[in-house]
Amino acid sequence: MARHAFIDASICDGRADCQAMSACPTKSFLREEDGEPWFIGPTCLGCGRCLLACDRQAISLI
Repeated sequence: MARHAFIDASICDGRADCQAMSACPTKSFLREEDGEPWFIGPTCLGCGRCLLACDRQAISLI
């Protein structure tokens, strides 16, 4: 069963210099037009790199 990353918007601070976003090999971090919050697009591989890089612990794999 494939996993997918999920960002808890109540924890994510939406920084433009997000380390989790930088760690994503498929650049799956996306934003709505208003700029907040980040969400994970369908290209996510479920690798968990973003989970390990998120200093706010806002990401989980489901």
